[in-house]
Amino acid sequence: MKCYMRNSLSKYVLCALALSTSMLARADADRQATAVTPGLQVEVLGVYFTPPAGAAAAIVQALDASEREVLVQAYGFTHNAIAQALVRAHQRGVEVRVLLDAKSSSSNRYVMDLLSHAGVGLRLDGKHAIAHNKVMVIDESVVITGSFNFTNSAATRNAENFLVLKSNTLAQRYKTEWQTHWKHGHAATDERLKRPN
Repeated sequence: MKCYMRNSLSKYVLCALALSTSMLARADADRQATAVTPGLQVEVLGVYFTPPAGAAAAIVQALDASEREVLVQAYGFTHNAIAQALVRAHQRGVEVRVLLDAKSSSSNRYVMDLLSHAGVGLRLDGKHAIAHNKVMVIDESVVITGSFNFTNSAATRNAENFLVLKSNTLAQRYKTEWQTHWKHGHAATDERLKRPN
């Protein structure tokens, strides 16, 4: 909002008031957009920590049980068993789409190649300093999220955690957020990501 008023203190005060009201309204809208849904009921299907190693098996199991859709948002993704579970889901007819951080694409190259060759939808999110989400939304009802990157290091060396949660409402909120990032992502087959010959 711009104010074009001259030569009057009262006009200046009114202009400042209008600007601050506009800013407060925007801040309130931002808070409402990210507010927790009151009374949201969530069933906790699992709580996992690493170490010990082996927690990734719970993610593989959830992916192997998927029936319609798997949406993935990840910063790091090098874990072969999780990647293979996504390929299996895709081969069963599940719609699988993966969104990775653009800046970490070189470290994610093995998984990107595996998913691309299998025909899995793959995009890179380069709009942010880091696309640091670690989320899976399965069948619009299950959400997997936590500090756990889908990497070998997270599974075997790092101190990490993740939750497996069941809630259609929560899954829809995560899916909506995922779609926002998918829209501004770019294809992983983009020219600037191809390896030099």
